[in-house]
Amino acid sequence: MKVIASLGPSSSNIDVIERMVRAGANAFRINFAHGDPEQWAKFVDMVRTVEARLGVPLALIGDLRGPSIRIGLLERPILLNRGDVVRFVYAEQIKGDECAVPIPTKHFFEIVEVGDVIVMDDGKVRLRVVEKVGPEEIEAVAMTDARITSHKAVVIRGKDYELPTLSKDDLVSLEFALEHDFDYISLSYVRRPEDVELLRSILAKKGRSDVGVIAKIETKSAVENLEKIADNADVVMVARGDLGMNFNLEDIHFLQKYIVAKCLRKGKPVIVATQLLESMIENTVPTRAEVVDISVAVEQGVDALMLTGETSIGKHPVEAVSWLRRIADHVESRMDRELELVIERARSRPMDIATRFAKGVVELAEDIGAKLVIFTMKGNTAKRIASLRPRIRVFAATPSIQVMRKLSILWSLEPFYVEAENYKEGLEKALEVARSKGYVSIGDLVVRTYGLREAEHVIEVTRIE
Repeated sequence: MKVIASLGPSSSNIDVIERMVRAGANAFRINFAHGDPEQWAKFVDMVRTVEARLGVPLALIGDLRGPSIRIGLLERPILLNRGDVVRFVYAEQIKGDECAVPIPTKHFFEIVEVGDVIVMDDGKVRLRVVEKVGPEEIEAVAMTDARITSHKAVVIRGKDYELPTLSKDDLVSLEFALEHDFDYISLSYVRRPEDVELLRSILAKKGRSDVGVIAKIETKSAVENLEKIADNADVVMVARGDLGMNFNLEDIHFLQKYIVAKCLRKGKPVIVATQLLESMIENTVPTRAEVVDISVAVEQGVDALMLTGETSIGKHPVEAVSWLRRIADHVESRMDRELELVIERARSRPMDIATRFAKGVVELAEDIGAKLVIFTMKGNTAKRIASLRPRIRVFAATPSIQVMRKLSILWSLEPFYVEAENYKEGLEKALEVARSKGYVSIGDLVVRTYGLREAEHVIEVTRIE
């Protein structure tokens, strides 16, 4: 299982980023809903510096806002007790009025109705609409004690916003991500497969079809259209923060279970995110409930877990990564029946010839107790192998740093660099470098392959002497 950490004020220096990598982080996320290009560029430079310094591939994920509605600018947080009434007004910002929330998107006022429940801050803030004062103003009563701050996403429970998939700000952020060689683009508030197709078409027009697309599942429409969305995306993310705003909280466990299982059966990488170690924003040790939550996600067979506020605004970002890695490793070392269920789901799906070949290679290595070393130019064979949830570590050699980075968030893969111009040369050098790195040792059985190609394929079993 891999670890993704979100960057923010708490992780805005190179020492913290390096310590997070040493603690177990495999990738970093930059949320384009916060900060500006100058700050994002500093994050990119620090991550790439740490990557070169430590000699490990680190994926960069750029998170687009998508069709969301957010609070405008507040001079200070609005504090509400349960039962207090607050106004929402059409404005970019509010000055000198502690009981008004600015919403700079008119569409919000066009679809909100009396009786609707407004949810914010990953579900911690809930308000019920009690009056539509006018076309650009409503009143709502707080259902919980609440602290409302600037730029938080606003959800109307049970309603999707009919906004463009990508805003002007998203297009600017996307351009930044491409200029700085991000490895994945994460699309928020996906509603239908066409949303993913739109992002893919833009990437193709810019000559960057190599960039991976992550579809965040967080709306009712996304859950309803999950199958086709997953088919169109490179990776699926269970974005539990907004899922918890669009669904009842008691539904989240079953939704996560359903989405992960569906991805396993489709051979699609899957990430679980949000509130994994929420208490560690303040504390140095997780709660027992958080340990169980992480353990459940690992047992479900996810590729990666993603920390959000814990590493972006929390007081203990390095400790959060360390605890996540520690819990995941412990669970993985004890998975038995759970792992067999994961493997059964991953390997019982209909497969094309290339995936059947990968399955045969994996099962050969597992059956004879061998280590698996593969050489991959574009990463396709490595992705297929990861999707089959091998019981063994897979050492994936490639001559492309971009491919290394993309593979770094996938199940069981240990990507490393080899300089080679063709597959046969790559396969030979892969074994040499694997030996030099200590991945394979004297006496090990090693299965090597570069996958199924049009007219040829290679599988070699070697005893290291």
